[in-house]
Amino acid sequence: MPQRLAFCGASGTGKTVLTTWINEVYGLTINPVGSRSVFKEMGFSSAYESDAAGKRSEFQTRLLRQKTEWEAAHESFVTDRTTFDNLAYSMLHDAQLVDEAMFRRSCEGMSRYECVVYCPVSVFINTDGDPTRVPDLTYHRLFDATLWGLLQKLRPSETRLVTLPYPALHNRKEFLASLMK
Repeated sequence: MPQRLAFCGASGTGKTVLTTWINEVYGLTINPVGSRSVFKEMGFSSAYESDAAGKRSEFQTRLLRQKTEWEAAHESFVTDRTTFDNLAYSMLHDAQLVDEAMFRRSCEGMSRYECVVYCPVSVFINTDGDPTRVPDLTYHRLFDATLWGLLQKLRPSETRLVTLPYPALHNRKEFLASLMK
């Protein structure tokens, strides 16, 4: 059973639901550091508010630092975003934010994951009714393509990559149960 499991993919692809399920069924601790915890810590109600305030760089740097520090301090966990998700987000919005330190930290963070479950937009996405998510499907497809490229080119060879092929939740859970054996 993987002890350090990470989900990755665009917003609305089911990562948080599946992360919560893994926690409930297999007892892996959920990494509590995510964009929501960091933007709240910064006094914003969404990541997009930090963008509007000109704080994107600070937000992304804090998020990546806190995420990797938490993961380095824990032997086992499940997380609903990889460090490559953070890198892809920064690349998509403002590639100027990605310096050597951010790039290196993202790559080093990926080496902590034993298994990464990729949740592609082409299989499932639902952003309806969530004001913290961009509703534009093209945006999510671009994020997905950027993330997929990072996974293919830069993922450490010892980190197993699995693509989640099912849109229905019960099939996703069955697939993950077989993965967790």
